[in-house]
Amino acid sequence: MRGKKTMNIDGVRTTNFPYEVIDGEEHYNLHAAVVVEHITENIPREAKPAITIDYDKIPESFHRAVREKMGIKQPDAINEAETREREQKLIEFLDKGAK
Repeated sequence: MRGKKTMNIDGVRTTNFPYEVIDGEEHYNLHAAVVVEHITENIPREAKPAITIDYDKIPESFHRAVREKMGIKQPDAINEAETREREQKLIEFLDKGAK
Protein backbone atom coordinates (compact mmCIF):
# COMPACT_ATOMS: atom_id res chain seq x y z
CA MET A 1 0.00 0.00 0.00
CA ARG A 2 1.25 3.47 -0.87
CA GLY A 3 0.25 6.71 0.73
CA LYS A 4 1.19 10.22 1.71
CA LYS A 5 1.58 11.69 5.15
CA THR A 6 2.71 14.75 7.01
CA MET A 7 6.20 14.44 8.48
CA ASN A 8 8.75 16.63 10.20
CA ILE A 9 11.96 16.53 8.15
CA ASP A 10 14.97 18.48 9.41
CA GLY A 11 12.67 20.59 11.60
CA VAL A 12 10.32 21.53 8.74
CA ARG A 13 6.73 20.30 8.43
CA THR A 14 6.37 18.40 5.13
CA THR A 15 2.95 17.48 3.77
CA ASN A 16 2.14 14.85 1.12
CA PHE A 17 5.39 12.99 1.80
CA PRO A 18 5.24 9.62 -0.03
CA TYR A 19 5.62 6.30 1.77
CA GLU A 20 4.92 2.63 1.16
CA VAL A 21 3.80 -0.02 3.65
CA ILE A 22 5.70 -3.28 3.25
CA ASP A 23 5.04 -6.14 5.68
CA GLY A 24 3.26 -3.73 8.01
CA GLU A 25 6.14 -1.24 8.16
CA GLU A 26 6.33 2.20 6.59
CA HIS A 27 9.20 2.70 4.14
CA TYR A 28 10.32 6.03 2.72
CA ASN A 29 12.07 6.71 -0.57
CA LEU A 30 15.62 7.96 -0.03
CA HIS A 31 15.32 10.31 -2.99
CA ALA A 32 12.18 11.92 -1.53
CA ALA A 33 13.90 12.65 1.77
CA VAL A 34 17.00 14.03 0.04
CA VAL A 35 14.84 16.37 -2.07
CA VAL A 36 13.26 17.84 1.07
CA GLU A 37 16.63 18.06 2.84
CA HIS A 38 18.08 20.02 -0.10
CA ILE A 39 15.31 22.57 0.45
CA THR A 40 15.50 22.65 4.25
CA GLU A 41 19.26 23.22 4.32
CA ASN A 42 18.62 26.72 2.93
CA ILE A 43 16.05 27.66 5.60
CA PRO A 44 17.38 29.44 8.71
CA ARG A 45 17.02 27.25 11.81
CA GLU A 46 14.82 29.77 13.62
CA ALA A 47 12.39 29.95 10.67
CA LYS A 48 12.00 26.17 10.19
CA PRO A 49 9.09 25.74 12.65
CA ALA A 50 7.07 28.33 10.68
CA ILE A 51 7.61 26.67 7.28
CA THR A 52 5.54 23.94 5.60
CA ILE A 53 6.73 22.19 2.42
CA ASP A 54 4.09 20.53 0.22
CA TYR A 55 6.00 17.67 -1.40
CA ASP A 56 3.50 17.48 -4.27
CA LYS A 57 4.33 21.05 -5.27
CA ILE A 58 8.09 20.56 -5.60
CA PRO A 59 8.84 21.00 -9.32
CA GLU A 60 10.03 18.00 -11.34
CA SER A 61 13.05 20.05 -12.43
CA PHE A 62 14.19 20.19 -8.78
CA HIS A 63 13.73 16.41 -8.45
CA ARG A 64 15.85 15.92 -11.59
CA ALA A 65 18.62 18.17 -10.25
CA VAL A 66 18.73 16.22 -6.96
CA ARG A 67 18.75 12.86 -8.79
CA GLU A 68 21.68 14.05 -10.89
CA LYS A 69 23.58 15.09 -7.74
CA MET A 70 22.85 11.63 -6.30
CA GLY A 71 24.07 9.96 -9.51
CA ILE A 72 20.67 8.48 -10.37
CA LYS A 73 20.25 8.10 -14.13
CA GLN A 74 17.15 9.71 -15.59
CA PRO A 75 14.64 7.41 -17.29
CA ASP A 76 14.39 9.84 -20.22
CA ALA A 77 18.19 9.66 -20.62
CA ILE A 78 18.08 5.92 -21.25
CA ASN A 79 18.15 4.98 -24.91
CA GLU A 80 14.88 3.11 -25.47
CA ALA A 81 16.03 1.45 -28.71
CA GLU A 82 19.14 0.13 -27.01
CA THR A 83 17.07 -1.15 -24.11
CA ARG A 84 14.67 -2.99 -26.45
CA GLU A 85 17.64 -4.52 -28.32
CA ARG A 86 19.16 -5.77 -25.06
CA GLU A 87 15.81 -7.14 -23.91
CA GLN A 88 15.42 -9.03 -27.19
CA LYS A 89 18.90 -10.53 -26.88
CA LEU A 90 18.09 -11.65 -23.35
CA ILE A 91 14.81 -13.22 -24.46
CA GLU A 92 16.57 -15.06 -27.28
CA PHE A 93 19.28 -16.26 -24.88
CA LEU A 94 16.71 -17.51 -22.38
CA ASP A 95 14.72 -19.21 -25.13
CA LYS A 96 17.82 -21.10 -26.26
CA GLY A 97 18.50 -22.27 -22.73
CA ALA A 98 14.92 -23.50 -22.31
CA LYS A 99 15.12 -25.78 -25.37
